[in-house]
Amino acid sequence: MKHFSLFILAILFSVASFAQVFSIEPSTGGMCVGSGMWVTDSSSSGGGVWSSSNTLVATVSTGGYISGVAPGTVTISYTIGSTSATGIYTVGAVPASITGGPTTFCMGTTATFSDATPGGNWSSGDTYVATVSATGVVTGMNPGGVAIYYTVSGCSVQIYDTVTGSTVSSIDSSTTSICVGSSTTLTDATVGGVWSSSNLAVGTVNPATGVFTGIAAGTTSISYTISGGCGSTSAELLMTVSNTTGPVGTISGATHLYLGGGTITLYDVSGTGGGTWSSSNPAIATVNPSDGTVTAVSIGTTSITYSITGCGGPAYTSQIDTVENFGGISGNVLFSTPYYGNVKVWLITYNTTTMDLEAVDSQYASGSGGSYYYQFDNPASDSFRVKAGVTDDSAGVITSGPIPTYHDSSFYWYSANVIAHAIGIADINENIYMLYGTTTGGPGFISGNVTTGANRSTSSTIPAVGLHMVVLNTSTGSIAGMAFTNSSGNYTFSNLPYGTYMVFPDSVNYMTTPYSNIILSASTPSFSTATFVQHTISKTITPETTTGVSQVIPSVSSVSAFPNPTSGKLTIQWTEKTTEKSTLMITDITGREVYKSVINMNQGAGMTSIDLSALTNGLYMISVKSASLNYNNKLEIAH
Repeated sequence: MKHFSLFILAILFSVASFAQVFSIEPSTGGMCVGSGMWVTDSSSSGGGVWSSSNTLVATVSTGGYISGVAPGTVTISYTIGSTSATGIYTVGAVPASITGGPTTFCMGTTATFSDATPGGNWSSGDTYVATVSATGVVTGMNPGGVAIYYTVSGCSVQIYDTVTGSTVSSIDSSTTSICVGSSTTLTDATVGGVWSSSNLAVGTVNPATGVFTGIAAGTTSISYTISGGCGSTSAELLMTVSNTTGPVGTISGATHLYLGGGTITLYDVSGTGGGTWSSSNPAIATVNPSDGTVTAVSIGTTSITYSITGCGGPAYTSQIDTVENFGGISGNVLFSTPYYGNVKVWLITYNTTTMDLEAVDSQYASGSGGSYYYQFDNPASDSFRVKAGVTDDSAGVITSGPIPTYHDSSFYWYSANVIAHAIGIADINENIYMLYGTTTGGPGFISGNVTTGANRSTSSTIPAVGLHMVVLNTSTGSIAGMAFTNSSGNYTFSNLPYGTYMVFPDSVNYMTTPYSNIILSASTPSFSTATFVQHTISKTITPETTTGVSQVIPSVSSVSAFPNPTSGKLTIQWTEKTTEKSTLMITDITGREVYKSVINMNQGAGMTSIDLSALTNGLYMISVKSASLNYNNKLEIAH
């Protein structure tokens, strides 16, 4: 008996629990009169009964479909046994029928519609066919059918409109220019149209077939027209009739090219396009028929011709080009990252009168991306440097990207490769591999100033303007960036990562002692007193040593060489913080080594003498280098 009672209680508990969990989904919603929506009970158990609180507003089927009867709010119930779930639903009124018209009208015209129910919004089912304004004015845009809707509180009525009219495809032609007396057939994808010409004296067109015939030189507009109940629509094409070939001017471009010296490109100065280039002797030189690029094949001469064939027959212009053995200096400027812009190359030699390096020629290299070609034709016998740059000296700070570079990959003029050129001998593949700034960004800052004017009869020093200032990240050995001194001689480097740096002012013909061991860190993120003096007689640039100027001393070691100029005997004097060996090297202005020795420098002060009497008169470069020394200067020998 006890077990039976527990069983009955379990059944009653299950029924009570089940009766509490089901609901109607969705529990709220809206519909319009004449439309409806489906609802379900969440239990999905079936066996319940659907009912409406007001069948005059909405009814509900045995399957749960609510049908809107009249505007208002109604409660829909679902009952299982003694338990019910309910939902509340709103039935909206349908606006009155749309009136007005007409419902068929032409493209580009309008039709006005209205609705007696206020407060609604107008909309178009396809705005490509027709648009409708807020007041019910429908405008035909393109032929077709479209539904126009009027909506009040989510309930809509509609009317179906038809837009009529004609559209014409573009005229298709293989050419828009023909000769007098010639014909061409014009076509259009739209059928049923008629062809016409605006100027029958220039050209006629068959109204049905579209065959156009040139009558006289000039232009005429050809129309293809479709007509209908809504008017006419046309497509047009301008045709040109010619009776001449067109002007052919003289050829512009080099008349000499060299074996192994690259190509040249010729141009017709009239600018008349569509012509063809040809060579009278392809065994000497070939020419690209379309772009005028001439390539040397062997020594000799050939006639390069540009020809145009038109209504009046062919027209020609020619020039004689000579192929010679290349006796110049050429190469490529190579970029590790593609560069698109102007690349300038300078040819630099040593002037024995001024004892300075100077540019004797320059040109913009041809090419794009990773490689640009340069070529200096037949310079005189001399020792040359070549330098390439993508910016001029008016540039600001270059912290990344290509910087001015000497052959084959040097920022400094004195370490550049020297080309010992003999007239008539080809020096090719003298490539320049561009250097790049490597700064990636950071909080560090270095600035300073460079002054000059010594021995220029000035009462005080003046700013050194336009000097190349290089900042080196000495921990990586890379060029972090480059800047130029401004009109006040000032320079700045910003956005530098923390690290150890050296500032190196670089100027052609000057030897530089760098400002080194500048340490940027979180505690000392900036250094603003890296100042220099440019000496115009000794042609050196050295760190400022004026008392009271805060600076970083590169080393307690120092070295000097005197007298300068010297008749042959030269004294080397030093102060060394440790005993070490140093290398002394003397080179001529072309970079060729003429003297080299090793000096044992004892700790403290010392000196030694060397004999240079075997060297000829002239300007030389002297360097003394050790672990703590890096001395560079010009040296003049005058016996």
